[in-house]
Amino acid sequence: MKQFHAFRLDPINHRLWRGDERVTLTPKAFDVLRFLVQHADRLVTQQEILEAVWPETHVNPEVVKKYVLEVRKALGDRSDRPTFIETFPKRGYQFVAPVLEASSDTPSSLPARAATMVGRDAPRALLEACLEQARRGHRQVIFVTGEAGVGKTTLVEAFQRRAAERASLRIAGGQCVEGFGGKEPSYRRSPGSPPGTPSSSEDTTTTRRDTSSRSWTRPSPPSSSCTGTGG
Repeated sequence: MKQFHAFRLDPINHRLWRGDERVTLTPKAFDVLRFLVQHADRLVTQQEILEAVWPETHVNPEVVKKYVLEVRKALGDRSDRPTFIETFPKRGYQFVAPVLEASSDTPSSLPARAATMVGRDAPRALLEACLEQARRGHRQVIFVTGEAGVGKTTLVEAFQRRAAERASLRIAGGQCVEGFGGKEPSYRRSPGSPPGTPSSSEDTTTTRRDTSSRSWTRPSPPSSSCTGTGG
């Protein structure tokens, strides 16, 4: 765990924290920040970042600027008066804030304290009911949908926190990562694969490519019905 000012960077669980609050970053922006923090003692070139974050993939070098801008926005940093990332024109970037090793005692896969939720009793009850169905051996697939900013992540993390209190459960997380230079807009990450590594389309025994919807699905037997949406 790396700490700089009020922020903590968890490279294992791919989380950035400001105190007990999780800071949202896209996967590639997180990778750029992690690389800069890991090399905070020196300037890193744009080419180094490209080779580290997009290995063996051709992308437009301008994409580095895009993600540095996203990181600066998340950190509240300014390019003209940098506290964290300093730009050296035509040379590269350097992470200039002091970096310390921080304790990782606080679980970083879920927020340390529950966020206050209002008016989420119905979707929470539905999630709990579906969990009970799964515990009885009936597989469940749940989609939590809604407009940006309505509290989907808060709802899911609160549910995960309650579920984690049950010793008989195992919780795994996954995410889609943005694709560059490939044919798919996003890829499914396999468990245990490093960030940014797409699952192989050659593995027809475990995955199926749906060319009509451009999505990855895993074949599974029919499950009982337990669907719903929530914010």
